[in-house]
Amino acid sequence: MIIKYKILKSKTLFLVGLFLAIQVPAILLAQTDEGDSTPEISISIEEGKVKIAVNLNEPFSWENAKFESIKTFPMRGGSSMPHTIRLDESNNVNWRQTDVVFSGTYRIQQSLAKDILDQYTEKYGDIGIRTWSIDKNNNLKSFNEFTGSYEILTPKEFAAKYELDFYSNKYSIEASVSGYLVEIIGVFDTETNLMNFDTLDYEPFFQVPKLVIEESIDLKHWRKVPLSEPLPKEYQWPQELNIELETELKDGAFCRVKIEEE
Repeated sequence: MIIKYKILKSKTLFLVGLFLAIQVPAILLAQTDEGDSTPEISISIEEGKVKIAVNLNEPFSWENAKFESIKTFPMRGGSSMPHTIRLDESNNVNWRQTDVVFSGTYRIQQSLAKDILDQYTEKYGDIGIRTWSIDKNNNLKSFNEFTGSYEILTPKEFAAKYELDFYSNKYSIEASVSGYLVEIIGVFDTETNLMNFDTLDYEPFFQVPKLVIEESIDLKHWRKVPLSEPLPKEYQWPQELNIELETELKDGAFCRVKIEEE
């Protein structure tokens, strides 16, 4: 028997999500909707054991994601392993190829400040009251005599202000990696859920949030339920995260899963 539920949000408990799951016999508390991005669960009971599949429904993101190549490569000793790419929230990239790690930076593929400035010069000319230049952060800056300070705009802000064309693709990145003379383009395919990087296809893995599973008889007093195995640090996106309880739930008990904020 498999039952699906939405994860209900609760601000008072500082949770990303909360659901009340089952009572024996099972009671459906909330049905899922097609296309809903709200986290949801599937619950199955097999020989008295409760198995929970959590679908976090997280949107795709480059930040703090890991990518593993589908193809594996030989290691010393006869084993094999995939290439691994890790991206963090500070735009750093680490690319492990078997026992060698390359580091660098990445950014969403979009128009550079130089591209936008060239458009501006072509449209308005290079002589005027204000002269724009590019700073070390790839922003455009100009001294404003009326305010007595520099005005600094991102390429996107500059393009919007002067009605210029700005290109951005949230599913494509450019990575500058040590040891490579040119930037490497990584493109994520939303149909296959694979990222192509340097001719290889990679599967995405996201971090697993802190999950706590509890049971209660009266919905007032809750106790933590142990898991048969520790939760993994990462899960393959966008697949479900499977959890199995170590012990059987008491007859007539309710079960809930909390996704706690850090």
